[in-house]
Formats: sequence, structure tokens, C-alpha cells
Amino acid sequence: MSPNAPGGKTILCVDDTPYVLQMLEMFLGAVGYRALLASNAGQAISLALSKNPDAAILDYEMPNVNGLELAQILKQSHPSMPILMYSARLPQVEISAAGVIDSYVEKENPQALVLELARLLGDPTPILVRRRFPRFAVSSPLVLRFQEDDSTGERAVQGMLNDLAEGGCGGIVDAQIVPGDLVSLAFEVPRCDVTLELRARVRYHNADSHGFEFVDVTATQHQWLRRCLEALATN
Repeated sequence: MSPNAPGGKTILCVDDTPYVLQMLEMFLGAVGYRALLASNAGQAISLALSKNPDAAILDYEMPNVNGLELAQILKQSHPSMPILMYSARLPQVEISAAGVIDSYVEKENPQALVLELARLLGDPTPILVRRRFPRFAVSSPLVLRFQEDDSTGERAVQGMLNDLAEGGCGGIVDAQIVPGDLVSLAFEVPRCDVTLELRARVRYHNADSHGFEFVDVTATQHQWLRRCLEALATN
């Protein structure tokens, strides 16, 4: 265990979407936390009573019992347990959740979630590799296309290059893939006459896009992608 690891604390994660739970388990496990996964309020309450978690991460929009209602139930049995709301609907619940929800993090930002969780628990700040995964439009399964449109400017391309340097990319694919899957991605970049296929592992999947981490990109492939992306910014 690294010097900054949080000592194996258990975190109750509640979300009705399976890939979100998989992503939370992956990110929490990477810094030393143990995730207890629940897909509904009933499972969450049972785990809270039997496992006595150190903190809870809740989604807001869930069927039958939403995240705020669940937080109120959990606080009755675990009044000192920090509860973090990980949701895209923060403004709608903040006013009514005073004294129940200890912190909020917008969905699609798992790095911020891990950092905020460590702060609530009084743990050392975890060391994270910051990755940004921009979204590219895709018209067929597992083919990642870089579009030529008004949004492709120098700033956007620089963000793509930064992600490439960090070994990642992102986009929307029309396929049933989940975090942890190993896939083959075909890149078709405007004004480049070569289609390059790279192996990548799925890092996350949210409502709008997937994030990928390259598995075995070579120096030659890296240079090819860089030249093609730089051409987008200059032409």
C-alpha cells in the first residue's frame, strides 16, 4: 500500500446504473478504498447496517427512493457517516439537503469525487493521474472519427494532443462496452489517408461518451496521430 493510501476504508456506492458502479469501484480501488456496491435503496440500507461503511456515495436520480431520501434514512442509523452526492442534478437538491448531504460532486468527474471523499474522511490527498477525455463524434461501432466542424479549433486540438500524450482518448461508440473491456478502435482523421487501429481499455462510460486508455500504442502510431491532429488546427 502506498504512503498516501487511505487504509482500506469501505465506501458504500449506490447507483442504479451498473457501469457507474463499475467505474466507482475502479477509481476507489485505485487509491486504496474498498467499494460496497448497491443498485437500490434496499441493498444500500442492508449493506450500511451489516458492513458499517466509513462513507457513502449516492446518486440522486434512482427509482422508488432517490438519493436524498436514502441519505436521510442512512443518517438515522449512521449520523456521523459522511455522505457525498455524485449526481448531475446538484442545484435541485442542495437547498433541501442541508445537514444531510456533506458534499456534492458533479457526475463525469471521478477524479474530483475521489479527492473530495479523501477530504471528508480526513485522509491524505490521493495521488491521481489526471486524464481528460474529449468527445469525438462516431458514426459506426468502434470507429472513432475526428470531425471537421466549427468546434475543431486550435484549443480543442491541443486538448486532444494532451490526452494523447497521457495515453488516453474519448468518444461516443455505438456498441455495448463497459469499463474494463478491451476493444479495438479505428481512428479516421480528416486529411489523413490512413486509418489506424489501436487497442484500448474502456476506462468509463457515462451518458454521453466513453473514455479509453491505450494499451500498446507505439511511438510510430503516436507520431501519426499527433501529425494528423496538428493538421486539423492549421488547415
